[in-house]
Amino acid sequence: MAEPSTLLLGLLFLAVAAGWVLGRGASSRDAADEQTPPSQYYLGLNFLLDGEQESALKAFSEALAVNAETFETHITFGSLLRKRGEVDNAIKIHQSLLSRTRLPDVQKNQAHLELAKDFIAAGLLDRAEQLLKDLIELSEDHEADATTLLIDVCEASREWSQARLLAESQLTQTVSQPEPAAKLKAGKIREKLSHYCCEDAEDHELKNDPQGARALAQEALKWNEDGVWPQIILARLDQQEGQPVRAYDRLAAAAELLPERFPEVVNELVTLSTVLDRHNGFTALVERLLKRREDPQIRVILADAYIVSGQDARARDVIKQGLESKPSSLLLARALALLGDNVIDGSLVASAHKLAARQSAYLCGVCGFHGPSFYWQCPGCKSWDTLYRPVR
Repeated sequence: MAEPSTLLLGLLFLAVAAGWVLGRGASSRDAADEQTPPSQYYLGLNFLLDGEQESALKAFSEALAVNAETFETHITFGSLLRKRGEVDNAIKIHQSLLSRTRLPDVQKNQAHLELAKDFIAAGLLDRAEQLLKDLIELSEDHEADATTLLIDVCEASREWSQARLLAESQLTQTVSQPEPAAKLKAGKIREKLSHYCCEDAEDHELKNDPQGARALAQEALKWNEDGVWPQIILARLDQQEGQPVRAYDRLAAAAELLPERFPEVVNELVTLSTVLDRHNGFTALVERLLKRREDPQIRVILADAYIVSGQDARARDVIKQGLESKPSSLLLARALALLGDNVIDGSLVASAHKLAARQSAYLCGVCGFHGPSFYWQCPGCKSWDTLYRPVR
């Protein structure tokens, strides 16, 4: 089977053939530099046959006449090269388009947009950022796409203030649209704005600016009042200010609001319940959450809470009920641990815990990324708040 890049050049070769036929039919108004020189066509073929792919690509690109019929062919091949990881070649194609003096403005702007995508793929974020800013000023037709890409660049470079400004502008334009889909899109933008505020708030925490962090976390709640991340940040700041009661109540309310995010706040809640001597209140909270969401992890947390208060029998019962209604490796591992080393070989318990750890990894609901650690933004597809522990 041919190498991917060789196969791609073979396709480009066929496109050149088609483009040249189209170019031959162009009217006499096309200048001499817009006509396809057959010599470049055959030169590219020779390079391809000799395995000189870089030279072949250059020759074919020069051979393909840039006109109304073939512009999209250039764009398509540049995009295909980028998606296959051949970013340098994609950049060459799009820069070659921009070097054509007779290219209409609308096509120049499209080529600029594709070149910005190339730079992003290559990690050249500064160059992409400048291109996109210029494009937003120059082209109303491409403003929306350029703004979305520029927000992606700001995310990658952690320029959260700039990302917020762009997203707010995007939100203003979206809410003015009459289409039903605009309402859903506006909600997604508001959620993003909340996350940007949280990222910025944590950066302010690292800079020892608790007041700035608190203001940003509160702004995050303005964009998404159901957000758990802002409450985690605010609870952390509450503790630093000597307000453990407020911190506990804040996290407990967040868990009640979104039980699926309880694992992200449970460690702090356990610590605070110990400091405040609220163990009974914490246990009651977990009982309520389990009634609302049948989750092996919540069930294990409840069993641990029973053990702390000396209710070993209730701990065993809650694990047994889970194994009978919805068995999982996590519950099995906890059941074996409760039996103790006198009944079960310790190595078996350890093996069960390893299996449970593998199966309780976080999973992205958008792209399927999985890993042992939680992220507010998926490392795979860059979606926000899409990582969950599957209930299994």
